Amino acid sequence: MKTPKILFLLPLLLLQLSMTAQLQWYQNQDGNNPPPYGTYALTVQSFNSSSFIACYQWQVNNDEYTWKISKTHTNGTELRTFFVTGIMASAEVRVRKNNSVYVLKRSYPYGQNPEYTVYRLNSNFDILSQRTITFPGDYAIINLNAFEIDDDGNVYLAGDGQYPDGPGFGFTSFVLKTNKYLVNRWSRMDSVQTSYTRLHVDDQQRVTVVEDFYTNYPAVKIIRINALGTIAVTTTLVPDAGRFSLFSMLDNNDHLILYGGKMVNDTVQAMYLCKVSRFSGNVLLRKSLFAAPGTQLNDLKMDNQGRLFSLVTLYYPDRQLTKISRINAGNGQLMWNRTLQFDDDSCQLARLVVTEADRFFAVGEKRCGSYFARGYAMRIKKNGQLNGSLPAPDSVAYQRYHTLADGIIDQNGQLIAIGNTNDFDTITYSSSYYRAFAVKFDENCNNNSTVREETLPETNAKAGTDEILTEKLHLYPNPVQNQLLISNMNPEEYDRISVYNMQGAVILQHKVTATTARLDVSNLAEGVYLLVFRSSAALKEKTIKFVVSR
Repeated sequence: MKTPKILFLLPLLLLQLSMTAQLQWYQNQDGNNPPPYGTYALTVQSFNSSSFIACYQWQVNNDEYTWKISKTHTNGTELRTFFVTGIMASAEVRVRKNNSVYVLKRSYPYGQNPEYTVYRLNSNFDILSQRTITFPGDYAIINLNAFEIDDDGNVYLAGDGQYPDGPGFGFTSFVLKTNKYLVNRWSRMDSVQTSYTRLHVDDQQRVTVVEDFYTNYPAVKIIRINALGTIAVTTTLVPDAGRFSLFSMLDNNDHLILYGGKMVNDTVQAMYLCKVSRFSGNVLLRKSLFAAPGTQLNDLKMDNQGRLFSLVTLYYPDRQLTKISRINAGNGQLMWNRTLQFDDDSCQLARLVVTEADRFFAVGEKRCGSYFARGYAMRIKKNGQLNGSLPAPDSVAYQRYHTLADGIIDQNGQLIAIGNTNDFDTITYSSSYYRAFAVKFDENCNNNSTVREETLPETNAKAGTDEILTEKLHLYPNPVQNQLLISNMNPEEYDRISVYNMQGAVILQHKVTATTARLDVSNLAEGVYLLVFRSSAALKEKTIKFVVSR
């Protein structure tokens, strides 16, 4: 008997009704890459009151990577596009609102030094200025780590490289300021074995550079440079002795906030917070928060009133928690603290979206069974009260995995998010197609999510080491530098291990033949990766995140 056509259309109709109730519009972004490549959403930024700028890894052709910069109206209409292509290239975008867009392309040709090109675009995405960054004297830029612009369109770049020095090389870090036409204003060099990793510019065009010592880890040097390029203050300090990551921001008074993850001892990790005076270089605040056997800081954001919000995942031997908190930027104390129990809500959040409004969003995914997830956001008032949940279209019926990667809040207080989708084939037990999307959520949202006060003491971390424990599987250490040890495996339960980066590419594969395995991750760049355990005999898998940090 032939199945009526209406039955094929019914699931699509139900999905459309679901989308209509939850979303104002859905914009597909698909570069039509053949597997295993795909299109991936990276970042989104507001451009003006009626448009935003999104960045997508668009296409991959052998070792040529193409990136798409998209300007889209807040009604969902794509207005302009700009593409850059390079060898193993990446792209980074900075927006000067209502005027210009700046794009930094990093390209890595085989057997040659990396190439770094800056483009300045007008609002129609016409190229106004373009420059490949070089220095005289055969200086080779190895890493360009920091890229910022100020309100006048001046560009600031910082990184490290080397000069030829006889038979060897002389390591030198740099910071460079150009005008909006990409013509040099000033530059400075530091001829010691360091790396300029972070850079910030205040409204007076004063620059703060964070210099990470290779030879004096975990100490850092903080360099304050005035608008004319003269060094004003230099400070060396240790943010926290056990730190394994380093991030930074300027607060509303232009004090420098350093933060990241650290080891408290052999069995406990935590988040550290350190505030440094812009005047004297003295430490104004030093605080440790969120102690657990495994602590992963997902995001930290500050609003225009100096209120600090954090998103942290805590891993215990028998459970996983996500905490959304407000931190007093003056003394480091928690103003309020909300907790999501992963066992109860299957929600994993990765990014905060914070503006001057009285509420903010946490975006990520909500699991739908073993293989699928939907994009998911939570809306929270800045007093800590839950203000609704925003699920994107359900992916289960269509065997797809959705996740939200980043977002903005428009002038009406509504969330516009970008995200990624991959098709999952339960016959071949693999992801078969990758694409990206942008969505705008309706103002109305449900209040079904459970967000509550944390009842577990933060120091309740009696078991475990710097590892992730999930059921019987153990990962150690996490974060890892070179060798990742996996123990308590059962080859009859999982016989394959794959390591994926956050863009979905397979990095490593390993066949399980014993109860333990040791993976060499020394060649992986610093960042977050997924460790996926799979069974060839059964439709079963388990995914665990781990961090490479050096």
